[in-house]
Amino acid sequence: MARVKDPQQPYSGRSLSARVINITLQEEEVALLKQFCPPGKKGTGRFLGRLIFEHAARLEERQRVQHALQVACSEEGLFTDS
Repeated sequence: MARVKDPQQPYSGRSLSARVINITLQEEEVALLKQFCPPGKKGTGRFLGRLIFEHAARLEERQRVQHALQVACSEEGLFTDS
């Protein structure tokens, strides 16, 4: 019979900071995920984690550009056409 592990104990080979989550994906999303990370590979979690970090970086960059545009638009009175 399988032994239940204490939730605080990490699995063999898993980082102490790793957390297990259950997610639901649509059929098309699963098909794409299998293309990028074939079943049986341990890279699926790393791939999804990398996507999350890249998405966050894109959002931060978008906010930075929007802020720069707002500053430029508010200062447009300072620029004159020569």
